Amino acid sequence: MKKWAIIGGVIAVVVLALIIGLLYWGDEGPVTVRLRDISIIFITLFAVISTLLFAAILGAVLWLVFVIRDKVVPLLETLTATASRLKGTTEFMTEQAVSPVISMASTFAKVRAATRTVTGGKRRIVQRQRKES
Repeated sequence: MKKWAIIGGVIAVVVLALIIGLLYWGDEGPVTVRLRDISIIFITLFAVISTLLFAAILGAVLWLVFVIRDKVVPLLETLTATASRLKGTTEFMTEQAVSPVISMASTFAKVRAATRTVTGGKRRIVQRQRKES
């Protein structure tokens, strides 16, 4: 950070010295005319520099888009394959692990119902008692 501040300061001093040197170089015409010509030169120079920077930034963005596109498409294919494997695993677990548990639970429910029917047992209804405050 300090290095860039020093470089910027040096460039600013050089540009200021160049403007002052061009202002006092040559005595023909008033100072305002020379200042106008120097301003036109610097505006043109900065326009060229900004155009070059814009082209460089545009090139960097285009390169980034192509790199991302080349990496995102295979990533999406891998993600799709992983999702289909997960779907297959879920279906396998449903068929192999959950279905036997459900069938055992239904068998126990049948046995309880049959036992209740044979023994004539009914569920006791428990009355709620109110708490006195």
